[in-house]
Amino acid sequence: MTVMPILNGGLKLVPESEKDWLALGNLAADADCDLANRLAGLMDEESMWEDIVVPDLESHFSTQLGTVLKTIKAAQPDDEEESEIEITKEDAEDWYGALNQARLGLEKTYHFGQEDELDPSDLANPESRNAYLRSRFYSSLQGLILEYVLEF
Repeated sequence: MTVMPILNGGLKLVPESEKDWLALGNLAADADCDLANRLAGLMDEESMWEDIVVPDLESHFSTQLGTVLKTIKAAQPDDEEESEIEITKEDAEDWYGALNQARLGLEKTYHFGQEDELDPSDLANPESRNAYLRSRFYSSLQGLILEYVLEF
């Protein structure tokens, strides 16, 4: 996949293979659907976090993921023609949030820990190696969104 900044302060993603489209499509499966409730578990019970904040967070997280998945689906080519996805300033926060949900979901499932302490070749099975590589891809894309879109 080619990822490049564009002049208007956005990013262009150009998936070059079926694997690239699969990586983008895995966002939904990788996302931590219970993230709002997990965050609530970190708060003091007296704060009423679960009653006041969790419903809004669930809605916000769902909207972020839905927006990104809709964009990915709309960009998928029907045939062999090349297609691209543009991440604009207007939808950068949705992309950043959806990628974060996916990274946190993968961490919750696979417990990778600190990225600098893990060698992907040490992962025992192909599923966990692939999940780790997706997590690194999501993290790298978040960094590019910060550098070229949100801070532009």
